Amino acid sequence: MGASFGRGGATTFQQDLQNSDCIVIQGSNMAECHPVGFQWVMEAKARGATLIHVDPRFTRTSAMADMYVPLRAGSDIAFLGAIVNYILSNEKYFREYVVSYTNAATLVSQDFQDTDELDGLFSGYDTETATYDPTTWAYEGMQAAAAAGSRLVRGKRTNPEKSSAGGHELGARGASLEHSVVQRDETLQHPHCVFQILKRHYARYTPELVEHVCGVPPDLFAKVCEAVTANSGRQRTTAWVYSVGWTQHSVGVQYIRGAAIIQLLLGNMGRPGGGILALRGHASIQGSTDIPTLFDLLPGYLPMPRAGVHGNLDDYLDS
Repeated sequence: MGASFGRGGATTFQQDLQNSDCIVIQGSNMAECHPVGFQWVMEAKARGATLIHVDPRFTRTSAMADMYVPLRAGSDIAFLGAIVNYILSNEKYFREYVVSYTNAATLVSQDFQDTDELDGLFSGYDTETATYDPTTWAYEGMQAAAAAGSRLVRGKRTNPEKSSAGGHELGARGASLEHSVVQRDETLQHPHCVFQILKRHYARYTPELVEHVCGVPPDLFAKVCEAVTANSGRQRTTAWVYSVGWTQHSVGVQYIRGAAIIQLLLGNMGRPGGGILALRGHASIQGSTDIPTLFDLLPGYLPMPRAGVHGNLDDYLDS
């Protein structure tokens, strides 16, 4: 969420689910773990919204769903990736939104290499230093900015003067980008634009792969894709809801990134009834984080100022 939208928190709130035309709950048993919040899902259903529950286990959330999709535990990447492929292959994306409000038209450095060219590794990996060269995936015509925040590289902490907050190093503003110098192709046809790179990468995620990896029959998968795309676009919105069924996986960040790509392609971000709702294991944990009562976060998931590092508000904001 932080890498996609600038902050590692939900982009919407539970009450807004009543405005959704379709709700996908994946990695969450919301009806039992968030029974008060689930009332807004029921409000949406009363308005005619479609509720889809994707989960290995049949629960009370599944019982309330219009469509229950059982899949093998840990196979969500293949499932989400195939939805991305369906959207791109069938031109179901919200073109005006994608061009205007995402980086799909932005050109990426010609040094970029996808995983299939590097035997599964990401672009720019140096085997000797065990680090990545960010210039290989920088936007064409600009220098890659140094990563914000503090991190460990081979046991040594980089940028120790930066504010850090348990995985929320970018704060609410996200990483800074020099938008004025990037090159764009708003026809989305340039082979090095983000849109075409995305299209090539996700072409491998087919309904047959979903059946093999996830155990979801092609006809059921097609119904999910049709429901999500039919309830997205200029007039309708779909919301995606997840919880610890995603985040407690070692690859949970990839699940969340997959949902983010889907929601951006369909134009569901920043609109009533859309967005991605991140839930915790149960209601009290979610509230404690959002208020927050955690020692290392300010409201909005902002990192806490540090004595001796931030002499005043300007120092804190600059960090």
